[in-house]
Order: sequence, then structure tokens, then C-alpha cells
Amino acid sequence: MKKQQGRYVCGFLPVLLPVLLPVLLGLILLAVSVIAGDKDAPVHPQLSEQEMLIDCAECHRNTTPDIEKEWFDSEHGIAMVKCYQCHGTFESFMVTPTVQTCATCHADMLKKCPQDKSCWECHTPHTFKAKN
Repeated sequence: MKKQQGRYVCGFLPVLLPVLLPVLLGLILLAVSVIAGDKDAPVHPQLSEQEMLIDCAECHRNTTPDIEKEWFDSEHGIAMVKCYQCHGTFESFMVTPTVQTCATCHADMLKKCPQDKSCWECHTPHTFKAKN
């Protein structure tokens, strides 16, 4: 280090600054994104605009056939309740819907249920039959 106009100047700082600044900014952005969101939350695989127009069941019939069949044979499937109504859209996708999501259609049923349990603790997801 050498003293220049009353302050110390590091000779290699001008060389490293263009490299270190983007790295530091990247680390800050990464830290903020981890703090802001659940890094373990599953996200739907990336789809093209054309693929987003296809009904969920079309793909899930091949990718998760057991789950698609459970839904298809359930009261929700028979009533044509679509996947996004419980699981959100591609942008707001959630594997496990919240109790508040269920309450959108089933507020009357939730009044009869234990308040300390989620719906799927008593009912099998997609078939909605009571667990034994």
C-alpha cells in the first residue's frame, strides 16, 4: 500500500474491483432471494407458452399417472375441478394446497373439521376419501 493524497491506496484494487463487485452483488442477491422465499419450495418445471395452454391432466396422465387417475375418478375430477384451482398456476404453483385454498369451495365443511389439522391429515389427497 502506498499513501496518496492523505489516504492509503491499494495497487491491485483497481484491477480486482471490476471482478469483485459483480461477485459481491451476486452474493447479496442470492442471500436476499433465500431470505425472501422458501428455497425448498417445489416449482413447476419450465413450460413454453404453447405447453401452458394444454390442460394439466394431459401431461400428468403420462408423468404422474397414479395421481391423475386418483383425481380423474374423484368427485373433483367428475366435477371437472381443474388442477390450478387447488394447486395454483405455473407462477404460483404449490404441491400441497393450503387450508385456505380448500376453504374457497369448502368453507362449510371446514367448520365441521378439527381446526388443528389440515384437510389431508384426514382425507387422502386427490380421492378425498376419509383415511381409516
